[in-house]
Amino acid sequence: MRRRPQFFLARYWAGLLALILLSACVSEPGTDRPIRAELANDRQVIALVPDADASLALLRAAEGAGYRLIDTTDLPSLDLIMLTFDLPEGVTGPEAIQELEAAEPLSTVGVNHAYRLRQAESGTGGFDYANELMRWPSEGCAARAPVGLIDTAVDSGAPGLAGVRVIGRSFVTDGAASARHGTEVAMVLADPRRLRDVTLYSAAVVGNTQAGEAAGVDTLIRALDWMAGEGVRVVNVSLAGPFNKLLELAVGQAASRGLMIVAAVGNDGPGADPLYPAAYPQVLAVTAVDADRRVYRNAVTGPHVDLAAPGVDVLVSLGGTSRFVTGTSIAAPFVSARILADAALLAAPDADALRRAIAATTEDLGNTGTDQVFGAGLLRAEAACGVV
Repeated sequence: MRRRPQFFLARYWAGLLALILLSACVSEPGTDRPIRAELANDRQVIALVPDADASLALLRAAEGAGYRLIDTTDLPSLDLIMLTFDLPEGVTGPEAIQELEAAEPLSTVGVNHAYRLRQAESGTGGFDYANELMRWPSEGCAARAPVGLIDTAVDSGAPGLAGVRVIGRSFVTDGAASARHGTEVAMVLADPRRLRDVTLYSAAVVGNTQAGEAAGVDTLIRALDWMAGEGVRVVNVSLAGPFNKLLELAVGQAASRGLMIVAAVGNDGPGADPLYPAAYPQVLAVTAVDADRRVYRNAVTGPHVDLAAPGVDVLVSLGGTSRFVTGTSIAAPFVSARILADAALLAAPDADALRRAIAATTEDLGNTGTDQVFGAGLLRAEAACGVV
């Protein structure tokens, strides 16, 4: 692999912002607003480097300073190598970041944040409104590319996924979470009334961490590398957590390789600070609305919100029973399905172009024009199938 010093040095200086991290609190980049941040493991740090030379140099420096290497993972599709270290006794995460990045300037070092699922609740609804609200074509559309789902595992035998080709891989090493959440998101994404001929790459990333049931940033990065290597075009992420410069780097690398990442804005409420990966500029950030086009009461708001989709009392069927589910994580797969059905959207060269193209298909809600609650508005699907 070739070395890219300018690329990594830029992130080194940007990464100094993360030195204000405490074990449970960080600040939003560019602000002094606190964000609650949990760690998947508070005695480990993770480093990303661009090549074998930087990896060896960092390893030698780290071991000389008392760090213990836990794992090395090649990420060929992201053009990165990931190293995980145990901290020496008495060394904090921020101190480790400063020490290791100084030892190898091409490294990006960070703590292992936890990212949680963003489906908030279940309940009872009156009808299945989503297709009508979005104006999906009654015959549905064919998926034009493989899609990735970074979530819990998916039960490929679920009745709602009978026509879906599911290719699963687990990145969890300690106690995988129930497959229920990932399966429900997959059934929204690949509902044959909206999308057929779906090939779904399912990355199971949620397990038992120090913070409880969550995904570590390390599992998210491995999942992105796998997706990029498998030719996936659209990646749906229904997890959210704090800013992390390691994830920022991995998302940027994935996006530069053509991945379109769609993520839920999160359910921490309108007064909460932005959550990630939705708030990264390379990601399409999705909020949730109900049948009356009202925003979900717990949805995160802010200038990063791109658009809205159904996400309140959405009907899903699992194991022969049906229930209504709510949360921004349920809104995100409607957007992923919409992109997969439309050749014009899939042709967008980058996230900004996709954002502009998809905004042209929305119904304005809230304040006139783009706003911090609904973004560009409710995603519509009259022309979803495009030209074959």
